[in-house]
Amino acid sequence: MTRNQHPYQQRRLDDDETDDYGHDHGSSYAMTPQQQLQEERKQHADVATASGTNPYGAKSKKSKKCKVIGWSTLVVLLLAIGGVLAWYFVVYKKNEDKNGTIAVGPTVVSPNGTVITNVNYPLKRVFYGMAYVPMNAQLPNCFNTQATVDEELKLLVQTTKRVRLYGTDCNVLRFTMDSIQRLKLDLKVVVGIWIDADNTTYTRQRDEFYKVVETYGWENIIGVSVGNEVIYDKYQVLSVLMAAIKEVKAWVMAKGQTTIPVFTSDLEEANKPPLTSNGNEDLVGANIHPFFSGAPVAEAAPWFWDYLERVKRVVNSDNTTPLEVLVTEIGWPTFPASANRNASIPSIPNLQTFIDTWLCGANEKKLPYYYFEFFDAPWKIWPGSPAEGFWGLLTLDKKLKVKLPDCLID
Repeated sequence: MTRNQHPYQQRRLDDDETDDYGHDHGSSYAMTPQQQLQEERKQHADVATASGTNPYGAKSKKSKKCKVIGWSTLVVLLLAIGGVLAWYFVVYKKNEDKNGTIAVGPTVVSPNGTVITNVNYPLKRVFYGMAYVPMNAQLPNCFNTQATVDEELKLLVQTTKRVRLYGTDCNVLRFTMDSIQRLKLDLKVVVGIWIDADNTTYTRQRDEFYKVVETYGWENIIGVSVGNEVIYDKYQVLSVLMAAIKEVKAWVMAKGQTTIPVFTSDLEEANKPPLTSNGNEDLVGANIHPFFSGAPVAEAAPWFWDYLERVKRVVNSDNTTPLEVLVTEIGWPTFPASANRNASIPSIPNLQTFIDTWLCGANEKKLPYYYFEFFDAPWKIWPGSPAEGFWGLLTLDKKLKVKLPDCLID
């Protein structure tokens, strides 16, 4: 997804904000290996064109110098292709076992090549739900395929029975539904319809949602999230968002799906009355991240529970019958340590502490939540948001970073 569709938009925390939190869910356009290869091809083509032009304008034959440059370009291009293939087979394919459950070999965890020893942690179904964006599902190129989504969901289903999507571009919803039904995966889906400042984005994604449902039906759908942090990020005014929710909700109900909730996801300061009153939403989607509190990870779990109670009070302040609060994002980043928020420090040991101190308690309380996120997404790194690409439970090459507890969940 491009920046105008990507689910993770940047937020900034003001220096004087101590009680609330800002959330850097920003996205930048960083090139994938395939995109880098395309760019190199373009650059080499430009060089070849420029150097192949006869400066004298009289002879049509290429000079020896041009031929040398042409061969040099070809060699560089072949080396680039070899580099991409080497990355794919050495770093990615080599580190998968036959079942795709665990991996062997070193795990790359940082842009500069820092590695940790992989101890073959197994995946376990211990999460209520998981936030998921397919690898390389970014406009305009959309390098995700049905095969890559198949592969990713076969891993994801080992951690949860529920998956939250953020948009429909790049066939994200279509591929997900197809994988679930064709592979008979035990997964339910919260559909995401992305909204940004470009009104055509909502229209395009809404229409794709309608088409996908007509093809695959409703059996695997358990919710529809219309927009993510639309108000907080000021993509649209409240009236526009509420109109979109109303429109989708009416369509869903007209199809006889009266029990499927339609809602939006945002921060507590944005997802509140009048948005959460008068039946505008069927439930409240709240993105809550202890990392942005600035507290040390040892205090993250108690901070979360205290803050969740505050969220419930705020979003339901006008409601006689309180709406359910669904935690649509919760997680902890792992890199780099320099991207800390006061005492909140990104690291794999801190992620392990957060998992150990928060996850089983959430499951015991039967909290509905979607862990953010399934694997690292370094294409989201951009100036001012160095940790944005490293919120994954799994690394880029899809290896589990931490040891999961045994508090299994249905």
